[in-house]
Amino acid sequence: MRNILLAAAGALLLSGCATIRHSNTFHGVKVEDGEVPLEIVEIENSGWEMFKFIPLGSGDTRYPNRLACRFFMDTVTLQNNLNLLEMEMKAKGVRRFTNLVSRNSEESFLFILLTRNAYHTSAVLLKDADTPTPTPTVGRKEGEE
Repeated sequence: MRNILLAAAGALLLSGCATIRHSNTFHGVKVEDGEVPLEIVEIENSGWEMFKFIPLGSGDTRYPNRLACRFFMDTVTLQNNLNLLEMEMKAKGVRRFTNLVSRNSEESFLFILLTRNAYHTSAVLLKDADTPTPTPTVGRKEGEE
Protein backbone atom coordinates (compact mmCIF):
# COMPACT_ATOMS: atom_id res chain seq x y z
CA MET A 1 0.00 0.00 0.00
CA ARG A 2 2.83 2.38 0.85
CA ASN A 3 4.46 1.78 -2.57
CA ILE A 4 1.19 2.54 -4.33
CA LEU A 5 0.83 5.83 -2.45
CA LEU A 6 4.43 6.79 -3.23
CA ALA A 7 3.95 5.96 -6.92
CA ALA A 8 0.71 8.00 -7.02
CA ALA A 9 2.39 10.96 -5.30
CA GLY A 10 5.32 10.80 -7.73
CA ALA A 11 3.02 10.68 -10.75
CA LEU A 12 1.04 13.61 -9.39
CA LEU A 13 4.12 15.75 -8.93
CA LEU A 14 5.48 14.92 -12.37
CA SER A 15 2.22 15.82 -14.06
CA GLY A 16 2.74 19.60 -13.98
CA CYS A 17 3.92 20.74 -17.37
CA ALA A 18 4.31 23.67 -19.73
CA THR A 19 3.29 22.90 -23.30
CA ILE A 20 3.33 24.91 -26.54
CA ARG A 21 1.36 23.64 -29.56
CA HIS A 22 1.24 25.08 -33.10
CA SER A 23 -0.99 24.89 -36.14
CA ASN A 24 -0.19 26.52 -39.46
CA THR A 25 -2.68 24.95 -41.85
CA PHE A 26 -5.07 27.75 -42.86
CA HIS A 27 -5.97 27.02 -46.52
CA GLY A 28 -6.16 30.70 -47.52
CA VAL A 29 -8.02 31.93 -44.43
CA LYS A 30 -7.61 35.62 -43.68
CA VAL A 31 -8.28 37.35 -40.37
CA GLU A 32 -9.22 40.96 -39.53
CA ASP A 33 -8.42 43.62 -42.13
CA GLY A 34 -7.13 41.04 -44.61
CA GLU A 35 -4.17 40.10 -42.39
CA VAL A 36 -2.42 36.85 -43.22
CA PRO A 37 -2.12 34.40 -40.29
CA LEU A 38 1.25 32.71 -39.87
CA GLU A 39 0.22 30.19 -37.20
CA ILE A 40 -1.93 29.63 -34.16
CA VAL A 41 -0.07 29.13 -30.89
CA GLU A 42 -1.66 27.46 -27.87
CA ILE A 43 0.15 27.52 -24.53
CA GLU A 44 -0.83 25.52 -21.47
CA ASN A 45 0.87 25.55 -18.09
CA SER A 46 -0.48 23.37 -15.30
CA GLY A 47 0.36 22.36 -11.79
CA TRP A 48 -0.91 20.86 -8.54
CA GLU A 49 -1.63 22.50 -5.19
CA MET A 50 -2.58 21.18 -1.77
CA PHE A 51 -5.43 22.98 0.02
CA LYS A 52 -5.55 25.42 -2.95
CA PHE A 53 -2.50 27.41 -1.84
CA ILE A 54 0.48 25.11 -1.21
CA PRO A 55 2.19 24.46 -4.57
CA LEU A 56 3.33 20.86 -5.06
CA GLY A 57 4.56 20.89 -8.65
CA SER A 58 4.00 22.95 -11.80
CA GLY A 59 5.34 23.25 -15.31
CA ASP A 60 8.86 24.55 -15.80
CA THR A 61 8.38 27.42 -18.24
CA ARG A 62 12.13 27.50 -18.92
CA TYR A 63 11.79 24.14 -20.71
CA PRO A 64 8.39 23.91 -22.43
CA ASN A 65 7.39 20.64 -24.14
CA ARG A 66 9.78 18.65 -21.97
CA LEU A 67 9.23 16.49 -18.93
CA ALA A 68 10.28 19.32 -16.62
CA CYS A 69 8.60 20.28 -13.37
CA ARG A 70 9.21 22.94 -10.70
CA PHE A 71 8.60 21.44 -7.26
CA PHE A 72 7.03 23.57 -4.52
CA MET A 73 6.78 26.57 -6.87
CA ASP A 74 3.73 28.07 -8.55
CA THR A 75 4.58 28.87 -12.16
CA VAL A 76 0.95 28.67 -13.31
CA THR A 77 0.42 32.37 -14.02
CA LEU A 78 -0.88 34.43 -16.89
CA GLN A 79 2.43 36.31 -17.00
CA ASN A 80 4.39 33.09 -17.54
CA ASN A 81 2.10 32.14 -20.43
CA LEU A 82 2.57 35.59 -21.99
CA ASN A 83 6.34 35.22 -21.57
CA LEU A 84 6.16 31.89 -23.46
CA LEU A 85 4.09 33.57 -26.20
CA GLU A 86 6.71 36.32 -26.51
CA MET A 87 9.45 33.67 -26.69
CA GLU A 88 7.59 31.91 -29.54
CA MET A 89 7.10 35.19 -31.38
CA LYS A 90 10.82 35.96 -31.17
CA ALA A 91 11.68 32.44 -32.37
CA LYS A 92 9.38 32.87 -35.40
CA GLY A 93 10.48 36.46 -36.11
CA VAL A 94 6.93 37.71 -35.61
CA ARG A 95 6.04 41.08 -34.11
CA ARG A 96 2.22 41.05 -34.25
CA PHE A 97 -0.66 38.84 -33.14
CA THR A 98 -4.45 38.93 -32.86
CA ASN A 99 -7.20 37.01 -31.06
CA LEU A 100 -5.31 36.66 -27.79
CA VAL A 101 -7.39 34.52 -25.41
CA SER A 102 -6.48 33.31 -21.92
CA ARG A 103 -8.45 31.33 -19.41
CA ASN A 104 -7.79 29.64 -16.12
CA SER A 105 -9.20 26.25 -15.14
CA GLU A 106 -9.19 24.67 -11.72
CA GLU A 107 -10.22 21.15 -10.70
CA SER A 108 -10.37 19.98 -7.09
CA PHE A 109 -9.95 16.37 -6.03
CA LEU A 110 -10.67 14.87 -2.64
CA PHE A 111 -12.63 18.02 -1.71
CA ILE A 112 -9.92 20.71 -1.53
CA LEU A 113 -7.02 18.45 -0.61
CA LEU A 114 -5.61 18.45 -4.17
CA THR A 115 -6.26 21.03 -6.89
CA ARG A 116 -5.06 21.02 -10.49
CA ASN A 117 -4.66 24.55 -11.80
CA ALA A 118 -3.98 25.43 -15.46
CA TYR A 119 -3.68 28.52 -17.63
CA HIS A 120 -4.48 28.22 -21.33
CA THR A 121 -3.43 31.01 -23.71
CA SER A 122 -3.82 31.13 -27.48
CA ALA A 123 -3.11 33.69 -30.18
CA VAL A 124 -2.94 33.95 -33.96
CA LEU A 125 0.50 35.11 -35.04
CA LEU A 126 0.32 37.50 -37.99
CA LYS A 127 2.64 37.42 -40.97
CA ASP A 128 4.89 40.44 -41.34
CA ALA A 129 5.93 41.46 -44.83
CA ASP A 130 9.38 39.94 -44.32
CA THR A 131 8.29 36.74 -42.50
CA PRO A 132 8.38 33.56 -44.64
CA THR A 133 5.23 31.43 -44.60
CA PRO A 134 5.88 28.00 -43.01
CA THR A 135 5.13 24.83 -44.91
CA PRO A 136 2.20 22.94 -43.28
CA THR A 137 3.33 19.76 -41.54
CA VAL A 138 0.04 17.85 -41.57
CA GLY A 139 0.61 14.21 -42.49
CA ARG A 140 4.39 14.49 -42.38
CA LYS A 141 6.82 13.49 -39.71
CA GLU A 142 9.24 16.08 -38.38
CA GLY A 143 12.39 16.18 -40.49
CA GLU A 144 10.66 14.80 -43.63
CA GLU A 145 10.68 16.91 -46.77
